[in-house]
Amino acid sequence: MSTNLKLLSLLFVLVILIAITLLVKKNRITIKYSIVWYLTSLLFILFIVFPNLLGWFTNLFGIVLASNFIFALLIGFLFIITISLTTIVSVQKEQIRTLTQEVSILNKKNNQREKL
Repeated sequence: MSTNLKLLSLLFVLVILIAITLLVKKNRITIKYSIVWYLTSLLFILFIVFPNLLGWFTNLFGIVLASNFIFALLIGFLFIITISLTTIVSVQKEQIRTLTQEVSILNKKNNQREKL
C-alpha cells in the first residue's frame, strides 16, 4: 500500500471518528450505538498501519485477495448494523404501542372525571 493511500485512508477514518464523536457530544447518537463505529474504525486503523495483519487474516480465512476480505468484512459489518437497527426498531415499536395504550386509558379516565 502506498504512503499516499495510507494517509488518505487514515484521514478518512479520522473524519469518521470525529463525526461520530460530534454526534455523541450533541446527543444525536448514544454511546452504546457509537461503540460499533469506534471499534470498526479501530479495526481499519490497525489494517492501515499494519498491512501485514490484513494479509495474515486473509490467509487465515483462505481468501485469495485482501480486497475480497475487506469486502467480506464490510458486508458482515452491514449485516450487524442491519440486525442491530431492526432490533432497536422492534423494541421501540412495542414501546410506542404500550405508550399509546396507556395514554388512551389515561385520556378515557380523564374524560370520565370531567363528565362527573
